[in-house]
Amino acid sequence: MAARLLRWLAHAVTHLFYAVDRAGSPPATGAVLLLPNHANALLDPPIVWTSAGRDVRFLAKSTLFHGPFAPVLKAAGAIPVYRRIDEGADPSRNAETFDAVDRALAAGEVICLFPEGVSHSTGRLEPLRTGAARMALAAERRGVAVRLVAVGLNFDRKTVFRSRVTVVFGRPFGARDLVDADGSAAVKLLTSRIANEMRRLLVEIDPGLDEHMVARVERLYASARGEAQDPEARLTRRRTIAAAIRKLRTTDPERLLDLGARLDRYDRRMRRFGLSDSHLDWDVSTRAALAFTIREGLAAILLAPLALAGLALFWIPYSITDGLARRVATGQDVTATAKVLIGGTVYALWITLIVAAAAWWLGMRAALLIAATLPLAAIAARYAIERETAVLDTISAWLALRRARNPTRSRLRSTRSDLAELLDRVSESLSAETNGRAAAKTRH
Repeated sequence: MAARLLRWLAHAVTHLFYAVDRAGSPPATGAVLLLPNHANALLDPPIVWTSAGRDVRFLAKSTLFHGPFAPVLKAAGAIPVYRRIDEGADPSRNAETFDAVDRALAAGEVICLFPEGVSHSTGRLEPLRTGAARMALAAERRGVAVRLVAVGLNFDRKTVFRSRVTVVFGRPFGARDLVDADGSAAVKLLTSRIANEMRRLLVEIDPGLDEHMVARVERLYASARGEAQDPEARLTRRRTIAAAIRKLRTTDPERLLDLGARLDRYDRRMRRFGLSDSHLDWDVSTRAALAFTIREGLAAILLAPLALAGLALFWIPYSITDGLARRVATGQDVTATAKVLIGGTVYALWITLIVAAAAWWLGMRAALLIAATLPLAAIAARYAIERETAVLDTISAWLALRRARNPTRSRLRSTRSDLAELLDRVSESLSAETNGRAAAKTRH
């Protein structure tokens, strides 16, 4: 029961804080090692657990088993890891860790560990520890077939409430071919293989320098080319764009500056009209507007009052949570975790205060009813606020499009197409260079 409750809690926390997209899935049965990157501290495990579709046991640093998270970790079946970098940890006890992992894999369970070993905000895959490779090889040598699955956690803005995370499960791969190799060589080769598989699922970008530009160019490109918006397609585009930007910065910085300047001019014009890329392709006819008004007007009869009530009831704890998290968080990789932990406490106290006031003024029966409905009301209000905000944005964009004359929209579409074409040329050059290096390597 405790494990079921924790799974529900992991699901609730993940989907309350983030909009989650998933691509792929791990094998439905058998022993599996899940290998995600580690960019978001204590929120990474619930995101993986929620997306995996199977029960997952996590490896966690041993020091967490002696603090407030100990009951949660034990109930979830987590396995302690004794890292040298953790004060008070006893690395000699890692033999117990390997034994526990061995037993779990032999029983066909799913184990998740973060091969980078530490949470970070570098925007890139950090050098991997060898533990995952050693665990997989040890299981294979005992006759347990283990499938390794890299997992890419790609955050749009990981510190922002209701931002997007794309969880990508890679193709399963194994270590059977390395079982008979020399021990240290096998570990090195498998660790390199794991790193390559993980890197395929990540958009590696400098969070301060390129993150915004990659996301911005990807949206423009998808709109200009009418490309699919599914998670895998978006990830592929962003990887290509990030690689193109890195290439330009090294080989043709003037061209990168030109791209940035042209994109900035385009964005300034779009902001002047209050538009975004996808708006340029909208149908702005009176008939389309009438259909939208009828549909959303009926929904607003129910949702608008709910959204306003949610703002009135929960704006104060929301603001307190955001302010405290900014003060407490020591880095971007722990900001979201701080918001969840602080928010859970602040909202619980706020609801308790409301219930106590209701008991004082309305009696205990009314207070119990309010206590039962307030959490559900908060979730419903969040949905209503997001929906009605999107509706207002749509109305604003429609009015802006009506104000912008057809020649203006045509010029903006032409500029958008030119920028997408420039990116195509850079990507083609990058692809040709990569294929040339691969061909040269094959010849040698």
